[in-house]
Amino acid sequence: MSELNFEEAKSAHIGRRAVLCGAVALALGVSTDIASASSPAVGIKQVGKKLQLELAKNKALAKVGGAVTFDLSDGSSVAIVRTAATTNGFVAMNLSCTHQGVTVVQQGSSWMCPAHGSQFDKSGKVLRGPASQALYKYPVTATAKLVTIG
Repeated sequence: MSELNFEEAKSAHIGRRAVLCGAVALALGVSTDIASASSPAVGIKQVGKKLQLELAKNKALAKVGGAVTFDLSDGSSVAIVRTAATTNGFVAMNLSCTHQGVTVVQQGSSWMCPAHGSQFDKSGKVLRGPASQALYKYPVTATAKLVTIG
């Protein structure tokens, strides 16, 4: 998986894979409206080789189940999800399906692969295949004000 760094996040763009996945999702009738479930991450800053997000700028992370996402320049997407009300109740995961690498989208409280229907829970564990491995997770530490990834 790609190493996280600020330059990748700053130069992120919507890649061909994301466009194709969106088209497939629309053709299959899978909802691609994730705005109500996850929001774009705001205020990402690099500290060494790690990325930090200010919780105050990412209101979606205030509640359990809330998520923010950002794209890397290699075409992959990353989500930070609030999985528990505790200070360290966060997970950061790569949103590339472990079956064939298609970007998963959030549907309700889970993540769904629009290509083959694999489903993952909010923390990336497989709920339904064909994927057999959880989504790749990045190390996360948190304080009451910051989430640090990497």
